[in-house]
Amino acid sequence: MGSSTIIVALGIAGVLVSGYALDVEWKLRTAGPFYKPACDSEWGSCSAVFQSAYAHPLSLWGLVPKGHDLDLSLASAGLLNYGVYVLYPTRLFRVPYRLLGVPPHVLLMLIAVAGVGFSCYLLYVLKVILEDFCIVCATFHVINFSMFFFGALPEYRNPTIHAAALLRKKVE
Repeated sequence: MGSSTIIVALGIAGVLVSGYALDVEWKLRTAGPFYKPACDSEWGSCSAVFQSAYAHPLSLWGLVPKGHDLDLSLASAGLLNYGVYVLYPTRLFRVPYRLLGVPPHVLLMLIAVAGVGFSCYLLYVLKVILEDFCIVCATFHVINFSMFFFGALPEYRNPTIHAAALLRKKVE
């Protein structure tokens, strides 16, 4: 299986999990106190995690006011992040190269490294600060680490997906 297949498959998995997390967040806000998501169990509570201040890091860190349009939940940010991974094999991913000179495989690696770093931070928050477990969150972290080790790292070491287009660009 090539790196593009792995990148897209992990991206699709991330989009699906993010969609589920968004659905849970929405139902927690609208369905009332009797809604219990399937991800809540005796192991941990995804609803407690999704309703914590840590679920909106930009407002938590003081970068945007709470409730601002840019105060994205982790699920919303995940949907954007994993959507970018799904787009990696397409021509759209060459735009940053044309505008900024950043090759697609380098941009993919930067996004994957940021994802791993953010996962480490969130794992710390989950375990040490919230003292909880969230199966949905754990799935996000598995996807982030898998994307780094099985998608971005192999593509960075041996860029294959956009290599022909980048080579043509250098020749011109």
